[in-house]
Amino acid sequence: MTSSDITASTPIIMVPTEHLSSLNGGSAVTVKPITRTNNHVSCGEMMESTINAITQEAKALFTFHPQEWISAFRPNPKFPLFVVGDIDGFVALFMNNLATLLAVILGLKIVFDDAFIYGKIVPGVSLSMLWGNLYYVYMARKLAYRENRGDVCTMPYGINTPGAFAFIFSIILPTYSSCMKSRDDPHSCQNLAWHVALASNFMTGIILLVLCFVGEFIRRNTPSVALLSSISGIGFTYLALNEYLPVAASPIVSFIPFAIVMLGYFAGVKFGPVPVAFVALVVGTILGWATSLNHGSDVKAAAAVIKPYPLVFPIQEMFAHISEITPYLSTTIPTAISIAIGTIQCVESAKRAGDFYPTRESMFADGIGTLIASFFGSILGMTTFIGHPAFKKMGAKQAYSIANGIAFLPLCFFGINALLLSIIAIVSVNPIIIFIGLVICADTLVITPQRHYPAFLLGLMPIVADWAKGTIVSGVSGAYRQFVENTTDFDRNITAHIDAFSYRGLLNFSGGSLLQCIFITAIFMYMIDRKFIRAAIWSALASMFAFFGLINAPSVGILIKKDDDGWKFTVAYMMLAVFFACFEFAQRRRWVKQPETEPDDLSSIEWAEWNRQRLLEDNNINEENNINEQTV
Repeated sequence: MTSSDITASTPIIMVPTEHLSSLNGGSAVTVKPITRTNNHVSCGEMMESTINAITQEAKALFTFHPQEWISAFRPNPKFPLFVVGDIDGFVALFMNNLATLLAVILGLKIVFDDAFIYGKIVPGVSLSMLWGNLYYVYMARKLAYRENRGDVCTMPYGINTPGAFAFIFSIILPTYSSCMKSRDDPHSCQNLAWHVALASNFMTGIILLVLCFVGEFIRRNTPSVALLSSISGIGFTYLALNEYLPVAASPIVSFIPFAIVMLGYFAGVKFGPVPVAFVALVVGTILGWATSLNHGSDVKAAAAVIKPYPLVFPIQEMFAHISEITPYLSTTIPTAISIAIGTIQCVESAKRAGDFYPTRESMFADGIGTLIASFFGSILGMTTFIGHPAFKKMGAKQAYSIANGIAFLPLCFFGINALLLSIIAIVSVNPIIIFIGLVICADTLVITPQRHYPAFLLGLMPIVADWAKGTIVSGVSGAYRQFVENTTDFDRNITAHIDAFSYRGLLNFSGGSLLQCIFITAIFMYMIDRKFIRAAIWSALASMFAFFGLINAPSVGILIKKDDDGWKFTVAYMMLAVFFACFEFAQRRRWVKQPETEPDDLSSIEWAEWNRQRLLEDNNINEENNINEQTV
């Protein structure tokens, strides 16, 4: 769903099928006199509501539905295995994962050689990829059968990109560098770094499985706009801005594919029976070879690594080094939390597009996929991808996900991925990824009331800061290490002397960016709506997260030292909580304007009810005015 699909006056409401009867013909459409409810919620009421929600979650957890499990394997004529839109979806998902994997491989080459990367790390990616793609198809088939629909789109699945680079630069590289200082044995240090990263990835999967028990509770009790703010930040920054840089670097090759994608998906222009993504890919590749952007030498070098690579099973070595991951929990825990929050956001995004997937089951699939990866040598966490609405707009259903999982088997077991990327002009794929990022942001704006735009925009900024730190600063840092000794401390020599902007502020603002987006957006939204008790609760929660470095800090731990900023943010957030509590007191005595009554989600049933009552009030007022005018 894009902004062009919805007008401000007639929002489209995506609701579960069990609510459709009440909306279309039941009591929900009966107009009743408006009763103003008390917008003030006591802490006791909120606590009781929380306990009831947790109780319902526990009941759902221990309730089994074998008939529903079997339904995924039943024939469903309304939900065909293959449709034309699956071609576009496959190209987008496959190239996105392939480009990510190539970027990860390039990062791994800082420590590992090609034989190590393709022989020990990459093959495990294929099994975890296959698991997730097939399991999400299973979930889609269950949903289609249960709701008797044919327009269900499988949630996309692949490599967790931010977590992959966090592991490379925060776990693998430091472990390897520390080992080389004491042993000076590249082979043993490579194995040590790999085993520690595997142990960290295993812990990430375990944390995901633990968090899946509370995932649905988090989704239900977090404002939708706040949940989608960080996923929109990723879409805007990493998928749109970051992917446009190569487009701007090669305009002759990339502008025509960019125009083809935007015309095809946003303007509805068709290129006959040929999928839009395929047209853009072919045109871009032709231009790439015609302008010498692609080189034959790259193809020759990529072909040299093609050979069979057997699967490895380093579980014994992984558990032997599980105790060595303690220094890297500052990376492992936020990575796991970011995957969990990302999954929750993706489920919320799919819900907005009309597909109601269970949050717990999605987090379970991601956790198992990450564990499978670690068992078979991969250091990459796996997760559902953002962009489900975009894939649904392409017309993809289920075959695109199956094809993606199968395609990675030969790529990873024979090292073919590098060859493909040397042949295809990668900049012709970037417009597809940019489209996905733009759709994510547009869909969030569709459900966001105009008064919450400032909160939404502020919520994007931690992701932008994280991108600036991780892409620009880390890029400069990597270039710096190319011409100085590896033992030189970049932070001490360079970043400590930056005075054009606050680098410390950049580190704090980017720390725990996914979580920070949610907290900032939620607090700001409740400030705008004058719902001070909720703003105070979110501020108190933020203070606890900051104390342990999960937000507003570059590292995780109990941040109470004088030089730490974690305790300062804890104090600041608690000051906000007290500040909002004072306003709540003033509001209850009518000294401050009362809370906003309009719900914060334009696609919710609550907003539809509120809007109908508002229109009824306006209609009654107009009728009274007409009667008065006729009487006069």
